[in-house]
Amino acid sequence: MNVSFEHPQFAFIGVLIVVGLYIYFRFRKKSFVLDLPLGPPGGAVFRSPVPVQLLFRFTRLLEGFALLLLFVALAGPAFVQHKTLWLDRGADVFFVIDCSPSMSALDMQGQSRFAVAKRLVTRFAQLRPSDAIALVAIGADGALILPPTVDRTVFSERLAALSIAELGDGTAIGTGLAIAAVHLRNSRAQKKLVILLTDGENNAGAVHPLTGATLAREAGAELWVIGIGTSGEVPLDYVDPLTGQRKTGTFESRYDPEALRSIAQAGGGTFLVADSTGALEDAFNRMNSTGIAPGRSRTYRVSQSLAGSLLLVALLCIALARSIRWLFMGALL
Repeated sequence: MNVSFEHPQFAFIGVLIVVGLYIYFRFRKKSFVLDLPLGPPGGAVFRSPVPVQLLFRFTRLLEGFALLLLFVALAGPAFVQHKTLWLDRGADVFFVIDCSPSMSALDMQGQSRFAVAKRLVTRFAQLRPSDAIALVAIGADGALILPPTVDRTVFSERLAALSIAELGDGTAIGTGLAIAAVHLRNSRAQKKLVILLTDGENNAGAVHPLTGATLAREAGAELWVIGIGTSGEVPLDYVDPLTGQRKTGTFESRYDPEALRSIAQAGGGTFLVADSTGALEDAFNRMNSTGIAPGRSRTYRVSQSLAGSLLLVALLCIALARSIRWLFMGALL
């Protein structure tokens, strides 16, 4: 969002006039002034109850500022924002994100699996502005936390709010895939994607992972399974959303790439190993390069005029200047 002027020459003229008036009153030749003492000879010197000269300069400043605002208002200022309207529908993309405590493992170059995954999901969404992106979270259960949307602000806010252990301790991979498949069943998008981001084996939920992958394939979705993390002992650090307590320690990561590969095969999709930040970035780049290109779009201009607000401020400045002269300076004349 930026500010534009329909007639910027008026603003330029206003600045010249105000600066010219300041120079004129500042350096003009002062007239001869004769000081006449008030009161009896030898008596007390008369002092004004208010700083007249200071008030006079302040009111002049208010009037000069009001004059400048009037010229700026004539210039037609407005807040201008350019928005993009997509004329072609993009893909429907469902991210199935593992939120189990193991995703807080710090084995991605000192960062947690969860934080790196969320950052790359955000970048993926920004690179594909015409796609409708949905979020499915999996833990001890699965839930659709954001339906397909092209509003990247809403998407980013909900993704940022997603936390470890939000759905309990567990990994319901099959349930998450089934949720995505059900919502994609009636989608009319020209391309459908289901992207599973997980580091563990299925140990919760009522739906088997192979069943969930099969449902995604039957819904016409292209399945991507990305296995995040490494095997063995890894450090863990997260805040329990239910108790607010911070939990740290180490745990035995049971990352099983073959189990995840079988899920991808059941859905007719692709399995990618992401055992480092770089590998995960490569996986996202590969997914983005195989997707559909952005469709036709049209950019339109939305403006909000500021002239009315500037005129109101100018009138208030003039009214304030006149009131000060009437209340304080008029009483001395």
